[in-house]
Amino acid sequence: MTETWKPIPMFCPNCGKMNYGYKGIDEKIKYECDRCMVKFVRVRKGRRHDTIEMFAPPGQESVI
Repeated sequence: MTETWKPIPMFCPNCGKMNYGYKGIDEKIKYECDRCMVKFVRVRKGRRHDTIEMFAPPGQESVI
């Protein structure tokens, strides 16, 4: 079994800070921003389609 842990960069959709995540077994890439404490998950749906789910930190709520 050959596992390669390669960091995958992505800017935080909330504050713009560069973050690095790692791909899990379920092919999801999980990130947590150090600046704004938002957690987000990037799921690859196809060759040109990714979905990003954002989760607000405890004690805060999303304003839309």
